[in-house]
Amino acid sequence: MIKKALTGLALVAFLFSNVAAKDYYLSPNAKAGNGTIEQPFASLNEVQIAIRSDISTGLKEDINVYLRGGSYRLSETFVLGLNDTHMDGYTVSFKAYKDEEPVITSGVAIKNWTKLKQLPTHAASKAQGNLWVADLPEGLGAFKALFDGDKRLTRAKSEPWIPAEPSKSIEQSDSRNVHHNKDRYALRMVPDVNGIMREWENISDVECIFNPVPWNLMSIQLESVDTENKMGWLAFEANAQVGTKNPHHAPAFVYLENAIDFLDEPGEWCVNTVEKKIYYWPENGQPSTTIEAPALMELVRVEGKIRYDLASDIPAKNFHFEGLTFTKADRTVWYKNHKGWGIQHDWDTFDYGNALLRFRGAENCSVNACRFTNSGGSAVRLDLHAQNISISNNYIDYVGHMGVLLAGYGPGTKYVNKNNTIHNNIIHHCGELVWHGHGIFLWQSGDNKITNNWIHDVPRKAIGVAGVRCQILMKPWSDFDEASRTIRWNEIEATADSTLDAQQRYFPYLHARNNLIKDNKATRTMLKLSDGSSINISGAGAGNIVDHNLLYDLLYTGFRTDDWQDETITRNNIVWNCGGNAYIFKGHNQLYNNIAVNVKKAVHMRAYPQQSFIPGAVIRNNIFMSNVEGFEIYKPAGWPKNMNLQKPGKKKMPYEYIVENNVYYAEGANEFLATQKAEGIEQGTVVADPLFYNVEKGDFRLKKKSPALKSGFKPFDVSFDSFGVDKSYPDKFRKLDNEVLKTKSSAFHPIH
Repeated sequence: MIKKALTGLALVAFLFSNVAAKDYYLSPNAKAGNGTIEQPFASLNEVQIAIRSDISTGLKEDINVYLRGGSYRLSETFVLGLNDTHMDGYTVSFKAYKDEEPVITSGVAIKNWTKLKQLPTHAASKAQGNLWVADLPEGLGAFKALFDGDKRLTRAKSEPWIPAEPSKSIEQSDSRNVHHNKDRYALRMVPDVNGIMREWENISDVECIFNPVPWNLMSIQLESVDTENKMGWLAFEANAQVGTKNPHHAPAFVYLENAIDFLDEPGEWCVNTVEKKIYYWPENGQPSTTIEAPALMELVRVEGKIRYDLASDIPAKNFHFEGLTFTKADRTVWYKNHKGWGIQHDWDTFDYGNALLRFRGAENCSVNACRFTNSGGSAVRLDLHAQNISISNNYIDYVGHMGVLLAGYGPGTKYVNKNNTIHNNIIHHCGELVWHGHGIFLWQSGDNKITNNWIHDVPRKAIGVAGVRCQILMKPWSDFDEASRTIRWNEIEATADSTLDAQQRYFPYLHARNNLIKDNKATRTMLKLSDGSSINISGAGAGNIVDHNLLYDLLYTGFRTDDWQDETITRNNIVWNCGGNAYIFKGHNQLYNNIAVNVKKAVHMRAYPQQSFIPGAVIRNNIFMSNVEGFEIYKPAGWPKNMNLQKPGKKKMPYEYIVENNVYYAEGANEFLATQKAEGIEQGTVVADPLFYNVEKGDFRLKKKSPALKSGFKPFDVSFDSFGVDKSYPDKFRKLDNEVLKTKSSAFHPIH
């Protein structure tokens, strides 16, 4: 009996030893302290010294760092590395203390404003009597964002102008880059159509903002101006010439930012690094006391040892962040020799520190119940080597670029960005400054789970997955096209099967594969740029599954498998109220058991001209119901000419697809279906009311006599609560989001 009691006590002692933790406390208002709750440390750097000391002595306890409420101001990026990595089985956690709100920021206060009595040279006359000026704080350069409390202020900008199309004598690549080295000069030319440019004394502060293509926004500083020939020259090459491709629903434009010439509206500002001055026209008559400029682009980084040319890295491990707020960092900038390092369409930059929180060479980490807000750049990045990292239950709002970015190594055999989880987050108003910023973007990252996220009011995609498109891999001589310099050619040349066509040869090196995108909800996407979709898979690897997602109230497209994309499954999804295509369908993929209601077009089918055509793609057991005027079921386009399938006597596409057992209910569907069936297409498909319970209220349950059930449609959970964040999501963030949703005009925004 005594022996059993001792055994029990030993077990209790063992269990207690595994939950015991070393606790430290921080307070931004502290003075000299020892890290206790009574005498907390004042900075992250102080607690880092203590953590390193504990780890060096072999501490076998978790380490918790509790941050008290208030602002922790960083002048340098706080880096957690191998020296801060606890032994396996133990963690280092940074947590909010109880219900307090610690804020990590790089905001620098702008003080001592003076009202200008005389306008600066070249200032707009309407600004007379309204401008204030302050000295640029020491260490700050030409920052791209300025904040007043929880609001980002507007940088002075010119009126936009419509660019002329570039010379047709310059050959373009498929990416819309110039094709030849000799033409690269054209990537720096900005025709000054309205003659507003001048030889500014601080010309490197002045940026040109333009959308050369409908899927991208460029922000690049000027280097010089040729006033005689009305031409501006960019400091760095753009990804395409100004005015390269006519846009879809987004008008092409060019404008300039950050010059005193354009500071002509209340709420605007500009900075002049030559004068070391900040100019501002306050909306309320005088500047507030809460104006801050960001000192950093990257606030916190978890970083192991990246061994770029070796097969393995040494990751930092076991770091966790909970309940913290990250805010006020600067937005991304282009730099010398940027060309070739931009990931797909230059939507972001390879291995680049432009996020509030970044993991670079890290494993077994988590970010839970944190807020990322009011910032010029991205919220979270997982770069190069990133595995088993969980980004869950967070609130991301009003950030300038990406919400969450996962970006692995370029095409090759090194595949170490994988097995991460992006779950149960709310993301809205990302891409505020860089309009092609996605809610969630995966580039060369695979085997991840992207689940239960709620994404709304974004300028571009909710979720994107991409690798490097084959047309880039097919021209190894180029090192200036998108992502070309990320390609690990030595690994590819040593292992590629040269007997295969390009698409199959390079497929194994595209690591954005086997991702699960499930139970997400999105609305009001693609609000600024076009030629994309809410959920988009493009030039990625095989095995991606897009399952049970709800997209509604869309201006543009719902789902898309885009160029050079094969072996993707899109199933059990709903698209409701869409001004464009429910689905854009390219490549050898499967689209089945989906619902599309009140869309402009059911399926837009296309084949990419250079891409190998593989027969047997599947469009089966879908329900398409629409009362939208001019509704089309599908209209094939762009089939490869060498297929020779549309000559007289040949059956029309999509003859070589498996298109069957669908249900259509729309005006003109009977005539369309009869034509298709005569060609041997759409066998088993019917035109009939699918018998939803209540279309107007979004109740897409099927009644027992639904013809879709007879055609083979498999019912799935269509309730709004089955999509987006679940009941475990933090109430404080849910309330914040409800306040945003109340301001939107959509009748279909569900309030939590």
